Amino acid sequence: MTTKSSNLRQTVQAELIQRIVSGQIAPLSRLPTEAELAEQFEVSRVVIREAMKVLAEKGLIEIQQGRGTTVNPAERWNPMDPLVLMHLGHDASFYTVQSELLEARIVFEVQLAEMAATRISARELGHMEALLRLMDQHMHDPERFHVCDAEFHIALVKAAKNTILAKLIEPVHELLKAGFQQTIRQPGAPQQAQSMHWAIYEGLKNHDPLATKTAVHQHLLRAQENLMALGEWLFPKTAPAD
Repeated sequence: MTTKSSNLRQTVQAELIQRIVSGQIAPLSRLPTEAELAEQFEVSRVVIREAMKVLAEKGLIEIQQGRGTTVNPAERWNPMDPLVLMHLGHDASFYTVQSELLEARIVFEVQLAEMAATRISARELGHMEALLRLMDQHMHDPERFHVCDAEFHIALVKAAKNTILAKLIEPVHELLKAGFQQTIRQPGAPQQAQSMHWAIYEGLKNHDPLATKTAVHQHLLRAQENLMALGEWLFPKTAPAD
């Protein structure tokens, strides 16, 4: 597709994702026909067809030849997809996905940290130290802090020197950034996180696997507690009726 067609396709797919994820288009309902959508968005049917392929890949819709296109229920969507997550907004679904992601990170990132402690290079240590010093400077700037925060954890994963595991975590980079952006907004959270970041760095610098993985484990557990507290505050559970 040309750049213009590609931009049009991205605009159409973003709008349709927003409508589906927000519930504006209900699960199991049928989407308008290709021709109707082309008229609605004032684009060609080719653009609509390409956008539909992307939505199908994300699990949002099911295309059945001769029977139209049906919106899938939420459990069939790909929760790891950054666009889907972005359009979930910060509702209860967002916090559920982030909580599950943190559980997964506790499983694999702690082990990766232990590996990184014995494999990290001087150059990688220098990069991580530079990120920490930037975070020290931007403790009261959540936007800049969380970008460095995410980059710090990505650098930690790469330092383990396992290309397969690094590739497995690649799709969740944007989700990590979204999660960090929320948890560090709580009072005192950046200072708390930064203290743990420096502890992780010291473990890596000393090539101490036990100290490194312990610091990462404590850091992720605290992040999980912060996220749960934030989610419960925003979306309190109603007590069951007697």
